[in-house]
Amino acid sequence: MIASTIFGQESYLFSNDKYSGINAAIISPTQTFLNPNPWDVNLIAENVFLQNDYGYISQESILGLRNASIQTASPRKNITGENTPDVFDFYNKNFATYHFSSDLFGPSFSLKTKIKEKDFVFGLFSRLRTQTSAVRVDNYLRFGNQNYQEPEFYELKPVKVNVMNWAEFGFNFATEVFPNSNYQWIIGGNLKYGMGLDAVVVKSAEMELTRTTIVDADGVSKDLISAHNFDIEASYATNYNFASSKYELKRRGNGAGVDLGLTFVNKDENSEDYISKISFNILDVGFVNFLGENHRFTGPSIQLTENSTFENKKFDTPQKILQTVSQEVYGSPTASFQGNHFTVGLPTSVNLNFSKNVGENSYMNANWIQRVPIFENSLKRSNILHLSYSVEKPVIGYGVSTSLYEYRNLQFGGYFRIGPLIIGSENALPLLFKHQKLHAADFYLALKFYPFWDSDLKRHRRKKCNCD
Repeated sequence: MIASTIFGQESYLFSNDKYSGINAAIISPTQTFLNPNPWDVNLIAENVFLQNDYGYISQESILGLRNASIQTASPRKNITGENTPDVFDFYNKNFATYHFSSDLFGPSFSLKTKIKEKDFVFGLFSRLRTQTSAVRVDNYLRFGNQNYQEPEFYELKPVKVNVMNWAEFGFNFATEVFPNSNYQWIIGGNLKYGMGLDAVVVKSAEMELTRTTIVDADGVSKDLISAHNFDIEASYATNYNFASSKYELKRRGNGAGVDLGLTFVNKDENSEDYISKISFNILDVGFVNFLGENHRFTGPSIQLTENSTFENKKFDTPQKILQTVSQEVYGSPTASFQGNHFTVGLPTSVNLNFSKNVGENSYMNANWIQRVPIFENSLKRSNILHLSYSVEKPVIGYGVSTSLYEYRNLQFGGYFRIGPLIIGSENALPLLFKHQKLHAADFYLALKFYPFWDSDLKRHRRKKCNCD
């Protein structure tokens, strides 16, 4: 399962840019209030993130994959990632972790306005999000990957894998509080509706795997793998029509979420800029309720290999797979069915941001993102420590960053903004340069409009004078 699914983060580097506008609202809801421009429009933006320590492609870069012919490692033929390029090979660790996310940010806008002489920012945004993750999955597959014989007895630790694909529509707001304070205090939030499209949840409690060797009528010895004392839950909902091999867009679930932010700003009295700011954000508090199928399998024993029930059978749909397993476990294809409803929690996290002005239009930024899943079957965002330096001007912006993914894997990135185009990556080296073990990637692209050549000073000069 881990090998076939290729979680997640947004562009933290670009979100620190004061001209990021509505694009940063999903990471820091108050950032729209700090935008010097009175309005901001995003046409489209896409962020793709992948990181895993289960498998890799040898001696390749992301761009090089376009013309590469990838083959799977075969230790028996002496084809491995250690001695051959363009080979999909395995780390073969005792436990494996992977994260994948795709965040398509659709038409969105924010607008600054006054209500009773008080500044407010309001915005609307649309997103199409896909996330899947598994943290410290017991890697029993490592034995088969290395062509090693499985142990006679293996205690498989609990496994939990979540996948969700959903559309999100949000309302952003931000305003200043404590107007008499010497500092600027900003509160903001996002109210979000989530439309569930696809989801898969697999949960397995601790179980025992055993290997026994038998000799068939032809004198050939075979290894039989069996699971004992198992307790597995499997739920799914999908828009993919397996009969017609087409994706048919329908609503499979409904949900809601909220993001909250508080920002403290030490303003520079001699300019329109700030000296420093601290922002605290709680993101993705919510869930999506799906209408699909929920199954549970419990039993003392089931044979996994050399089982005629599973071998040489064509499984056209997930339903057929679950019904076949149900028949094997309970003697009935419908006995495992538990109902049509299940819930997937959003990838709740805490984001603490610090930014300091270190020169004209120049800033040092730090982000700390910690996942805090709180709902049933919650997706898990990756933990990240992130440092960056950026130069932010009305027409052009650029920066470089370094981040520590899951507090252990060091990555380097950068971004460039010129007019309506923003290109960036939090992990840029795998995109361009060949890696001995390519196992991660990140890319961000956005197209948006805002008043590039405008400024607060120019807008002030255009105002009508009410003097006598």
